[in-house]
Amino acid sequence: MKYKNIKTGVVIETTSKLIGDTWIPVDEIEKEEPKEKYVEEEIDLEAMTNKELEKFAKEHKVELSYDDKRNKESLINAIAKAFE
Repeated sequence: MKYKNIKTGVVIETTSKLIGDTWIPVDEIEKEEPKEKYVEEEIDLEAMTNKELEKFAKEHKVELSYDDKRNKESLINAIAKAFE
């Protein structure tokens, strides 16, 4: 039987039964419902105003310098660079 360690991700195959909270049979993991998948959202920064861009940056913990706030292009460049 195959077991997966939920802390390390290691999978082993053994004829013995493993006991412990960290070892789960692989076939039990496959039966579980799939968890929410990460869906990448496309955001049109060009359509935002400068105020909206600054708010977006603040919400996503992107630090903007004084030079980044000079114009819309520099705001967009700073935000895009932070997400690279």
